[in-house]
Amino acid sequence: MPDQQRSLIVITGEEGAGKSTVMSALLPHTPNGAKIDAEDIGQVNPFTFDGPFLELLRQNLTAVIANFLDAGYTTVIAGSFLDGDTYDGLRSLRTRLPSDLALYVVQLRASKIVRDQRRIARPKPSSQEWRDRVDAGYPIGDTSLQDNAYDYRYLMIDNSDQQLDETVAAIKLAIPEVYVLRRAVPED
Repeated sequence: MPDQQRSLIVITGEEGAGKSTVMSALLPHTPNGAKIDAEDIGQVNPFTFDGPFLELLRQNLTAVIANFLDAGYTTVIAGSFLDGDTYDGLRSLRTRLPSDLALYVVQLRASKIVRDQRRIARPKPSSQEWRDRVDAGYPIGDTSLQDNAYDYRYLMIDNSDQQLDETVAAIKLAIPEVYVLRRAVPED
């Protein structure tokens, strides 16, 4: 197979937009791929959401991405960053990664009704108070990821009315460099 450019696919979106679900569904379609859910590497007790914790999370996340790339995985799917849903959060991550890494940002959106249904149905504990508190902290109307898409490809998907396979298909179609089938090059 020809060498494939190393890529990072960042999945962002509000809580309940489907980040973890989409990342898990996308991985089997990702040739030579790895998946990192920042929510998993940020599980600590006691949980203190402050500047030093966010810095530790950024360091851990970039170290795991780099480790996968150094081990030969050409595409890393990463998501669920605590501050990655804005351009400032993405820029902070980007400055820590290799400059030759192709970057793709997929921002998932879903209506509040759909997000609440998903959050209630999953195994994590949830309450109306918690959902409202998390939603209040999300940068509503922030278009900075789309507006600053100069050195990365940006894709926004409203998956409120989509089945999971439709969302995965839309991502694969938008990133043919990663998801196109490559033919073996005949040897001379």
